[in-house]
Amino acid sequence: MKAYCAELADLSGLSPSEIVLRHGGGLVLVEQGVAGYDQVILTLAVERPNTAVIVVSDQLPGHIVRALMKFEASDIVSGTAGIEEIIDAAEQVRETQSIQGPGATSKCWAFRGAVGGAGVSTLAIESAFSLARKVGPGKVCLVDLNVSDGMVTSFLEAVPKLDLQALVDSPDRLDQRLLAAWCWEHAEGVSLLAVPRNPDADALATEPAMLRLLDVACSTFEYVLVDMPRHMMPWTKSVLGAVDEAIVVSELTVPSLHAAADMCRETDILRRDRSKSKLVLNRMFPKKRFRAEFAVDKAEQAIEQEIHATIASDWDAARTAVNLGKPIADVKPKSQLVLDVEQFVDSLLPDEVIANEAKPQKTRRAK
Repeated sequence: MKAYCAELADLSGLSPSEIVLRHGGGLVLVEQGVAGYDQVILTLAVERPNTAVIVVSDQLPGHIVRALMKFEASDIVSGTAGIEEIIDAAEQVRETQSIQGPGATSKCWAFRGAVGGAGVSTLAIESAFSLARKVGPGKVCLVDLNVSDGMVTSFLEAVPKLDLQALVDSPDRLDQRLLAAWCWEHAEGVSLLAVPRNPDADALATEPAMLRLLDVACSTFEYVLVDMPRHMMPWTKSVLGAVDEAIVVSELTVPSLHAAADMCRETDILRRDRSKSKLVLNRMFPKKRFRAEFAVDKAEQAIEQEIHATIASDWDAARTAVNLGKPIADVKPKSQLVLDVEQFVDSLLPDEVIANEAKPQKTRRAK
């Protein structure tokens, strides 16, 4: 199949939720008889009907046939079909599949700190607003998964609307309409999903609920940025293994670098054939300041890990921004921190997105 596909992924070993989150909206080839094949089809039919599905089978049960009817494009090929017949079926379903919505091409980036106090929430916020300035309002969603002690709503003076108990009780009930009710929208067009701070929420959150939340968010927005807790949760591995970019945030100190290198290696194992994790050093001081620091290239050699980006420290601007409930770019647009975040976001975007940055549009009131 590699000779016929621009991008090919082996879905064996992935749960239905992971398949939906990673590959929903694309073309999925399923073989009857493989363990869990029916659950994959049923889950995709409910959560991502814009997926194109081809099933290799000689005789399908009635409930699976009915599920296939819910997809925008699907086909069934014989169990003895050769590669040419499968390729023909793929070309046909692609031709009949309607133009896909944002969920089919959405990108999900996860931010996680290697150490406490690395500025993960600030970096996630600034990245979300920088991204919105490039692609336009209404296309970026910031999800705060620090369900027990998240700070994003406080930083932005936002309203946490997400009902975690309702999500956990019935993840399947979450759809785009309910998600919209749980979103708070900033005046600059960035949507926020967050729960009220609750010290007992960590024990309440479950893997099905978190994966469902991200899945529906990805089907609604073109870009979903996730602020993740540093400590391991039951759903951490599944999320890190499914997102398009896993970003590890650290500082330029020896203990932080060692922790970051370990987290990057652990994350890369989870991600298998997906893109490697990106290590970002936050709160970098200007070189002219006298500090017992060492060069970034020497840090890379010491930990045997590439450092993808560095973000300058601007404590005064950051403090003013959180006190006003605004992104730092609104307080000090020419701050080196803002410029570094913009370059970091650009490094994760396709060239065509950067070339076609959205023109400035009128802002909307926060809801």
